[in-house]
Amino acid sequence: MTQRITIRDAVLSKLQTLSDYTFPPPGTTEEIDSKKLPAIVVGFTTENTDHEMYGGSDRQLDLTVAAVVKSRGDVYAALDQAAEEIEHALQDATLDNTCDLFLLSQTQFALDQDHPLGEVRLTYRAQYSTEPSAL
Repeated sequence: MTQRITIRDAVLSKLQTLSDYTFPPPGTTEEIDSKKLPAIVVGFTTENTDHEMYGGSDRQLDLTVAAVVKSRGDVYAALDQAAEEIEHALQDATLDNTCDLFLLSQTQFALDQDHPLGEVRLTYRAQYSTEPSAL
């Protein structure tokens, strides 16, 4: 298992303490059934790599945690609540030592104008290092 998958799984483990949400299987591309909302999906976005002279590398992996909510009331209030719950669950700066540093870098909000749905997408940056390969 790669360090990326280890970090993703650690994020999922922390988030699964949020009992009001469903969690589609990691890496799925299936549509989320509106009856199963609110839901949280975790995935990778980008990874930047700085190579060291004698092997190994320093890496910055961006992960997104997207919460999809349905609300007949104030959708922004529901999205704000979801963001707060996610941030609270993921406040460990080393993610149980799966990385050197794990911090929130961006939060985006989006509404579906045709349905009472919204999404809040939190981007986290995980910094970690890899060891030189054995030759």
